[in-house]
Amino acid sequence: MNKKTEWFADWFDSPYYHILYGHRDNLEAEFFLRNLVQKYQPKPGSSIIDLACGKGRHSIFLNTLGFNVTGVDLSAQSIQAAQEHANDNLHFKVCDLRQMDFKQPFDFALNLFTSFGYFEDFETDLLVIQNIHQLLEPRGIFLIDFFNAAKVITNLVQTETIEREGILFHINREVTDGKIKKSIRFTHEGTSYAFQELVQAITFKDFEKLFSLAGFTIIDCFGAYDLSAFNESNSDRLIIIAQKN
Repeated sequence: MNKKTEWFADWFDSPYYHILYGHRDNLEAEFFLRNLVQKYQPKPGSSIIDLACGKGRHSIFLNTLGFNVTGVDLSAQSIQAAQEHANDNLHFKVCDLRQMDFKQPFDFALNLFTSFGYFEDFETDLLVIQNIHQLLEPRGIFLIDFFNAAKVITNLVQTETIEREGILFHINREVTDGKIKKSIRFTHEGTSYAFQELVQAITFKDFEKLFSLAGFTIIDCFGAYDLSAFNESNSDRLIIIAQKN
């Protein structure tokens, strides 16, 4: 499939995506990453790949903690912005997770803040996780941070309007064919726009199957950025730590 026909290729490369989501809390992200580093004690200089890194906020912070970080994203505009922060131990690259080719393996792979489940089917999800498996050193660690689909569906806000930088974003949500669909409409400078997000409602059991087929063993599971236990009924996040077999 041509990536230009896929919703995430157009939407993530749009400046309006960053306007709508630009409020995301860097302190919350840093709190999460510090908790992970404290718990797992990765060696200084460990190599980390940040998958679907956006403009690189997580990669940049991890680099300040002394790690060798590579951030990859499909959005050329996001990577261009991230490149302003690059250094000898911090690199960024435009990359499709379905087609990754790196010569040197990584100690850790991270996929943060629901940057997965954008594809059409289970087979493509598996392909991506198999690609991640190949990126890692033996016994390397893969962390995925996803929303808790069960709670999102139970508490789905069907309609809301959000104002960002003077733009009114009209948002509608629904669950269709096992995916959470968000339709986003707005007008700016006399022009009307419409985008959509379509994310698979992947559960813990789904991830268990994907990881097992790809050659990973799950070693931890958390339900929040303070690393508290996952509960399908009330946790906001589904954070899975897996090790390459």
